[in-house]
Amino acid sequence: MEKAKKRLTNFDLLKVVCSVMVVCLQYLDAGGLLAKTELTDYNYYIVWFVHFLCLAGVNCLVLCTGYFLNENLFKPARLIYFWIQIFVTNAIFAVLMGALGFYEFTPEQALAVLFPVTSNLYWYMTAYFILCIISPFLLWVVDKLGAKQLKSVCYTLVLLFAVIPWDWAKLNSARHFMWFVVLFFVSAYIKKADLFKKRVRVYIGRYLFLTLIALVIKLMFASMFNNSFITKAVDFSSLNFVFVFFASLMLFAAFKNIRIKNKKLGGAATFLSSLILGVYLFSYNVYFSGWFWGKGVAPLDYLNSPLLVLHMIGCVFAVFFISAFLEYFRMLVFKLLNVPSACDKLAHKAHEIGQKINKSNFIEKL
Repeated sequence: MEKAKKRLTNFDLLKVVCSVMVVCLQYLDAGGLLAKTELTDYNYYIVWFVHFLCLAGVNCLVLCTGYFLNENLFKPARLIYFWIQIFVTNAIFAVLMGALGFYEFTPEQALAVLFPVTSNLYWYMTAYFILCIISPFLLWVVDKLGAKQLKSVCYTLVLLFAVIPWDWAKLNSARHFMWFVVLFFVSAYIKKADLFKKRVRVYIGRYLFLTLIALVIKLMFASMFNNSFITKAVDFSSLNFVFVFFASLMLFAAFKNIRIKNKKLGGAATFLSSLILGVYLFSYNVYFSGWFWGKGVAPLDYLNSPLLVLHMIGCVFAVFFISAFLEYFRMLVFKLLNVPSACDKLAHKAHEIGQKINKSNFIEKL
């Protein structure tokens, strides 16, 4: 039990680190640095190196989800709670920014707020939600496959979605739920085969090396073959770019082998890991983040300044902890309003309806 608990705190710490990375990606992207920075800018290489370092964080969050979904099926009540959480967060920011005159609210956007997952307001949340819905089937497949068979499945999926630069129906896009399915099977194989047993520093070194390779390839092709068929066919800064994918595996492997002996650190990691979904929703909010990162934080003001790194670190951690506080406050309000209990009742009612439909043989009667 003690060993399992330590391993869990390791992954909690990984989730927190990855959440900080995700906020940093928003600093670089929504802040305008990725779009505006040029080769002649003072901090050009720093901006892109940090970008590639943080890309692994998104993949690792999905790997963690798949790693633990292999033990615990995703409960319908949690899906309902998840939907309500996104809806409430969106509604608050949409109304607030509309009232302040920073956003023009339309009926179409009101529908998007009501259905945040199906409207794809947040590609990550949409892909994550679909992954959770189909997870029972995926778990069944994993359970039926042996370690060697699962290995073959992973190799095939990685070849199709990370190595071959095909753009067939956008299915190979890192922003499609199929990429999350690929990561799910990879994490399942890591667990079933009990992979990655080397020292932490070995995997950290590999993570940094693979990140550097991905960066060099990106910059080389951007400068030598800009707007060519190669750069149009392959997104070298995508989450499913092969070197980014393997860098993500190495970061995941490093934290898999970390042992946290400090109970306070482990407790803090576990507590903060429960707030990371809210951190994403606050920092990436579609109604708020554009104005906040572009004009409020304004990273572009430090593009050619030696203070950029300090500004980045300060802003990213400030946003992370403020967002975590807001998420904790939201959780307390939901608890006072008995939202978790209401979700359980809704899930139970939906289950009863589903059972009645199943017993009615509706499809057969058609």
